[in-house]
Amino acid sequence: MGKRFMIQGETRTKIAVTIGVASRNREIVREMVLAGARIFRINFSHGSVEEWRESVRIVREIEAELGMHLALVGDLPGPSVRVGILDEPVEVKAGEFVRLVPLNKAHGGDEKVIPLPNEVVLRALRRGHVILMDDGLAVFEVESASASEAVLKALTDARISSRKSMVVRGRDLDLPTISSREVEIVKFAAAEEFDYIGLSYVRGEHDVAMLRGMLLSLGAEQTSIIAKIEVPAAVKNLGEIVDAADAILVARGDLGMHFPLEEVPRLQSMIVRKSIERGKPVIVATQLLGSMIENPVPTRSEVVDVVAAVSEGVDVLMLTNETAVGKYPVEAVKWLRKIIERYEPGITPPRRSVDPKEDIRTRFAYGVASLAESLNAAMLVYTISGRTAQRIAGFRPSVSIIAASPIKRTLRRLMLLRGVETIEVSSTSYEDGLSELEKKIMGGEIRVKEPTVVLTYGMREELVHLVKIIHLGSGAGEHQLGEESAQTP
Repeated sequence: MGKRFMIQGETRTKIAVTIGVASRNREIVREMVLAGARIFRINFSHGSVEEWRESVRIVREIEAELGMHLALVGDLPGPSVRVGILDEPVEVKAGEFVRLVPLNKAHGGDEKVIPLPNEVVLRALRRGHVILMDDGLAVFEVESASASEAVLKALTDARISSRKSMVVRGRDLDLPTISSREVEIVKFAAAEEFDYIGLSYVRGEHDVAMLRGMLLSLGAEQTSIIAKIEVPAAVKNLGEIVDAADAILVARGDLGMHFPLEEVPRLQSMIVRKSIERGKPVIVATQLLGSMIENPVPTRSEVVDVVAAVSEGVDVLMLTNETAVGKYPVEAVKWLRKIIERYEPGITPPRRSVDPKEDIRTRFAYGVASLAESLNAAMLVYTISGRTAQRIAGFRPSVSIIAASPIKRTLRRLMLLRGVETIEVSSTSYEDGLSELEKKIMGGEIRVKEPTVVLTYGMREELVHLVKIIHLGSGAGEHQLGEESAQTP
């Protein structure tokens, strides 16, 4: 009979983790998968090509060993601004002044000078601008600025060391979204068959289109794009970015650098809502369980934060430093799953509605999802590209969704979708695929918690599309109620 597939026991909200120095280990990755992680992120801002390749190898080996589907996300660094190399950290007290100068004008004897490799930033500064460094721990106000230097007044006590991040609050700097270095990283990700690439500092749909064109030119059309919402322009152009990208990530850390902290919850809710309305998977990241970098248990406020994100209907919760550099990577995954499992059953996530003017495939997906919910039936969807499964999942049905495909890469990409589980089948045609699924469900290879199953496949160009309903009864599929053909107008 082969390996039995059980839909029960998985959380609907997916868990993503970041691989770093604390977790680039076969046993730790395996334990994180067993604890509930299904998406693995590699941050290309850190590490070497050899380390990235080793992380890919580990994830794929564990995937094969456990007979599961795991998605790989490669996160591009983006046009971040960092201070230059300092002989010693620059320390200032609130109210003191520090000079920001081009790299070639910095002198080792000046204690209160911070070198800046990128002079574009200097040209953009104006009196009154607020600058944040070291992930927002150090805050300065610009007293004066010219093309040759800027004088900054410290608003907080600060200790700035080499290569610390720098942001001009509320300003989008004129920097290329994809640099020449990142072109090489994209080539690496395409060659290693990453399932998603995270595009940093997106400002509009043109940035997504640029990366899409690169992937197509590399023959990597199966690699999807996650647009990270981090900067003011991305918030302003959110609608067009959501439409252009395959998935959206709420980058709360960077949003908190560009916007007042009290605005971040509102922005998160808005981004999540807009993504759900347009049927795109959405990820929330940064400091979900930040205290677990050092401690084996989360804080109470972190638990509340996770529950709030689950209540908003997000597809994925992503751990970053908790698993990349933290002391307790496996424990962080276990806690995140525990919180999700405890509160998810009592939550009804927001739903997207369907516009009668939407394309026939979207309305077909809505109809199948509505039918399954009305029957309290699990959905088994045979798909080649994964698009039908994504459309169905986009309506956030309360019943189980199992996506089946003969293409492993399709199944990996679907791991980002809330409530979707995956199973690999051998059939390469729609009719045969549906028949194979029916045999598996009737034979008990696929077990679901619902008493009824709705089977369908992705819509093709033909006019007739099959929807089959099977009643399982109490004996894992005793008889078939009937079948219907959905005919497009």
